[in-house]
Amino acid sequence: MIQGVTFGIKHSYEDFGLILSSKEIGLPTPKTESVSVIGRNGDLDLTDALGDDVKFENRKLSFTFSLLNGAKDWTATLSNLSNYLHGKKMRIVMDADKTFYYWGRCTINKFKTDRTLAIITVDCNVEPYKIETNSASEPWLWDVFSFVNGVIHVNEVKVSGSKKVNLINRVKIVSPTFTCSTAMKVTHEGNTYSLPVGETTVYDIRLQEGDNYVTFTGNGTVKISYRGGSL
Repeated sequence: MIQGVTFGIKHSYEDFGLILSSKEIGLPTPKTESVSVIGRNGDLDLTDALGDDVKFENRKLSFTFSLLNGAKDWTATLSNLSNYLHGKKMRIVMDADKTFYYWGRCTINKFKTDRTLAIITVDCNVEPYKIETNSASEPWLWDVFSFVNGVIHVNEVKVSGSKKVNLINRVKIVSPTFTCSTAMKVTHEGNTYSLPVGETTVYDIRLQEGDNYVTFTGNGTVKISYRGGSL
């Protein structure tokens, strides 16, 4: 299979016949804030003063594709690709990094052709973090799992009295959603929260990078849902 990019539900090569020739993956710019204070050496850094993490601007992706036999096929391919993705927001997954997806708006930046080859460049303005393809609550997809940096999440636990669970997370701070079969309680870092029957997102629980231990108290089943993110 020729390596490429999946935009939404369509693959660059399988659906459009485009061969990925180059890509540029930009890093997001941190949203920094500093104040010059009289009588103080240097500036006062307020970048993370209002939260527990650094915020980022969007990031830029750029993909350049080649179309063989461009003189013959470019008009139909360019129209099909433009109608499908130009100006639209969608999920973007690279074959070389299927563990994650990017989410953002795609545009066709430029197009050129000669007698034998057509070149199409697709630019994407995406959210700063790439997000795990596998959610903790969804059926596990081994074909997108990385044995180098993949994380296997706990997605459901049975509680009989109490149950301690480690919710492993990546660098993006996220809040988990719990779906309980019966009313329960969950404790995290000394704080206890009530969980009614059904789905509840506990925004006061902010999962940090690495290990995050929570303890459920009650009797029943809890489904756990969150997606980690990486730069």
